[in-house]
Amino acid sequence: MSEPKTTMNLQEIINEIEAGDVLLPDFQRKFVWTEEERQKKIVASILTKMPIGSILLLESDPSDYSSKVIGCKTIINANKLKNTVEFLLDGQQRITVLTNVFSNVIHNNCNKVSDLVSPTLKRRFFLCIPKWKNREGSDLFGVQNLNFPYKDPDSKDPDFLSGEIMPFIVCETFTAGDQMPYNPAMDLSTALDEYCLSNEEGYLLPLFLMTPSSEKNPSLAKLRLNTIRKNIAEKITQEIENHFESLTDSAKKQAFIDELFIDDKKMCEAVKKDYTLLGKKLSERAEVWEGEIKEYLDSCVKNIVLNKIVVSAEKRARAIDIYENLNIGGVCLNIFDLIMAKVAKVDNAPYYERLIGFIKSEKEYTKSVIPDTVASLMKHKVTSEIDGVMTAKEVDMLEDKYYNASLFTKCYNEDKNEINPKFIDAFLNTLSLYTYNPSYKPDEYKVDHIKRNKILELTPEDIHSNTEKICCAIDRALFFFQTRCGIRSINELNYSLMISLVATVFTNDSWYADINVHKKLEAWYWSSLFSGNYDRDQNTIFIQDLQSVMDMLTNTADIGWISKNIDYILDAQNFSDESLLLMEKVQEERYPKRVLRIFMCQYLLAKTYADMFDPKITISVFSNVANALEAHHIIPLGSVKKMDESTEALRKDDKNICNSPINFVYITKKSNDEISDDTLDVYITKITDEAKSTLSIQSYTTSNIDEDNTKQILKQRYTALKGDIKTHVRQLLQ
Repeated sequence: MSEPKTTMNLQEIINEIEAGDVLLPDFQRKFVWTEEERQKKIVASILTKMPIGSILLLESDPSDYSSKVIGCKTIINANKLKNTVEFLLDGQQRITVLTNVFSNVIHNNCNKVSDLVSPTLKRRFFLCIPKWKNREGSDLFGVQNLNFPYKDPDSKDPDFLSGEIMPFIVCETFTAGDQMPYNPAMDLSTALDEYCLSNEEGYLLPLFLMTPSSEKNPSLAKLRLNTIRKNIAEKITQEIENHFESLTDSAKKQAFIDELFIDDKKMCEAVKKDYTLLGKKLSERAEVWEGEIKEYLDSCVKNIVLNKIVVSAEKRARAIDIYENLNIGGVCLNIFDLIMAKVAKVDNAPYYERLIGFIKSEKEYTKSVIPDTVASLMKHKVTSEIDGVMTAKEVDMLEDKYYNASLFTKCYNEDKNEINPKFIDAFLNTLSLYTYNPSYKPDEYKVDHIKRNKILELTPEDIHSNTEKICCAIDRALFFFQTRCGIRSINELNYSLMISLVATVFTNDSWYADINVHKKLEAWYWSSLFSGNYDRDQNTIFIQDLQSVMDMLTNTADIGWISKNIDYILDAQNFSDESLLLMEKVQEERYPKRVLRIFMCQYLLAKTYADMFDPKITISVFSNVANALEAHHIIPLGSVKKMDESTEALRKDDKNICNSPINFVYITKKSNDEISDDTLDVYITKITDEAKSTLSIQSYTTSNIDEDNTKQILKQRYTALKGDIKTHVRQLLQ
């Protein structure tokens, strides 16, 4: 069944906002349409009867989300609301501006000016009707002869475009304490009439009185608008009469009457015979003109094409999909926004800032679970002053509490005050998995637990109470990936669900402190990575693996489910098998995925090794050159480059043998720059013997390299790496 979609008018939307039927959920982004020009453009769209798109609303219980009145900062007390409200998901910017322009609802709902979501809402908009003497140029309103050109506005659109009416939209600002007659805090009085008629450029029609039902005194608002409009018509009439009286030449008077009543020959002749009829006929015209102006502007507000899409509470996940499709390329609503809004019901503290606080907080780690080769490298320099002399010494990161896995893996950007999206995804998945199954029962983990509907069904209390625990568990998982899996940044984890699997395990303190659990998880990780287990149907595989892990940990089940993947390490058909990695299937349009290059580099990085060209530099996640490492072709592209080929073109050619994942390793940017211009015979001599042994390239000894030699060297490296990874995984499982 499709969502109800209704063509609404602006009057009705404003009425619903005023009645508290449409609210802004607190998780919505900030109001950003602050520029006066931008606000004028949407007003011009209304006044030219242009469509302004759709608004998306989520029908729900008012207690589901913390909310505000549109345009106001203050959170609403949900207990004072109706049983069901509509939360505005898409259209906040447009609706906020238009509600402010065409009504007083926002200001009536804000007790003071400082309650406005933006000071740029301290604006009042008017339509400027040119004085008769200033009528030159586009006479959009028929001021020339008091003949409004747009009849039957409910069924016909105007001839002018939004850009043409923009110059006639006037914006005036107010401050909290001023006495301007258009200030919402002031009572409506004849002072507003006088202000609108005294403008030098033209007569002002206050657009904020267009929906008088939004006023504290609707009858007075109608009176003011009607009076101002009538006075404008009378002023234009008086201008025309004064001009006629100023003409002394009879021929000019006759010509003026011809021009004035060009559309009504009968009236023209009558006035030309009796000038005393001019005032009466102009007054009649003014009355009609005034009514047609009113009818046109009412039509703009009441018949605006605005599609209202309402999604029911049980279809919240679908509402997000609709929102994202409406906002492709922009900043979109997501599950995390809704989760944050839920927590606001039980905790007034800003949830996003709370999460950042947990990410940045000082952590404690179990050093005994780290491989010795890595633990010895987890040092940082500390400087101190002794007797006026500065000294520096290396201190253990963990003992000094300098290390924070979440920060080291770039889960939080301090400059932008942003949490990494991968962290948020892992947080939501882990939160859901733990909340629905805190007893770790293997069979109770379901794919649905990592889907939107189940995540959105989490209660505010569960989210609130488990937040710190889940942040801690993800941090422990990142500690695991950094110390055992060669991961420098959370973005380097190709399969994000793997974070949630490890984090779910590490919500249990005893499992986190057990080195054997770390070893088994590492064995699972490498065997899954190189067997291509996560190359398909990731959600299903993930849940199956999570069930198997928990079965192993809670019921002491065997490790056969991991062992079965060992046979497929670097031997998964059409993912990591030898013929694919050695580019023997390119004729079938099959070649390795680029991500395998990174897997190879990360595996070696996890083991640590000496730099290819400088044995004094240790390559590891925790070396001081970690952030400057680059994936490097061991056998350079230039070695197989033909005369008419460019290195850059070869770099993009996934079918080229030198782009095989087997041909990559991390080296420092400095080393990469230093050897970039070397000829092959010089380049080979610079590779250290230690590197050739560690990186399994002992056979790489000659500069006489062609495609066949390259394949042979890489085949030997493939065999060595395959054996090394399998051996390492088996040892982890012992």
